[in-house]
Amino acid sequence: MNIRLTSRLMATALLSLTVAGCQGEEPQTPALSTQEAKAEQQCIEGFEGIKNCATGRAALTRTKEGIAVSGLEDVKTDGISSEIPRATSWEMRPDIGGLGEKGQGLELAARDGDQVVSSLSIGLTGNGDQVVLRPMFTGTPGGSAYRVNLYQNNRFLGFQHYEPDYGVNSDWYNIHIRFTPIHIGFRNQTSSSFFDSISTGACVWSFRGAPGDFTLDVNGKRLSGDHLEIVEQVKEGHYPYTGFSAIDVKAAARDFTILGESFVAGK
Repeated sequence: MNIRLTSRLMATALLSLTVAGCQGEEPQTPALSTQEAKAEQQCIEGFEGIKNCATGRAALTRTKEGIAVSGLEDVKTDGISSEIPRATSWEMRPDIGGLGEKGQGLELAARDGDQVVSSLSIGLTGNGDQVVLRPMFTGTPGGSAYRVNLYQNNRFLGFQHYEPDYGVNSDWYNIHIRFTPIHIGFRNQTSSSFFDSISTGACVWSFRGAPGDFTLDVNGKRLSGDHLEIVEQVKEGHYPYTGFSAIDVKAAARDFTILGESFVAGK
């Protein structure tokens, strides 16, 4: 079932910030106020040399499990920014508890410098495991359409196509209580063969969990799998984005621990 997003103007405003769309531009030097705000951030060196910086009211603490992120009260401001060399792929393995207590969900964004090239809102409906996914891609003026792929044990189960101003209903097992095990990923697709169904350079958000963790309605049939992908559909004649330099993860949660994080550097 699709949900029509009620504010196309908001999406248009966000897209206008990216100027040239998903192909990106050279990052501009931030204003002095932005530089001062960043200077006051708490930053530590995380997994694989990734620079992790707290945002909003969040704070970072090293633990025996990994990096604990506390102070997550507002999904619009509080979280962690992972700054990396220009990359084509990124993955985080977090353990997240208490999302249901706050009822605000997660907000993800991939950036090149200060330019947002793709974002994803994972909103909680207040009805147990139900979520609404709202991605934003910038490879096509006005926003790219996208499709959602579902897999189980590396076997493709099916997909559903969505226009850019539609959201996706899904059930994510136990997300409102404790969201684990989960692998969150973002990449710019590098096609390996002529038969690859994902366009080279397309932005892709991916989620891996336990068997049956994610559901998707495909042609009226409800399917369950352990791997869900949200794939940008880049229109012919438009240039895809080829790399990114940061991922922002924001949440309103009781506890949030990064158990692992990695990236693949661009060439």
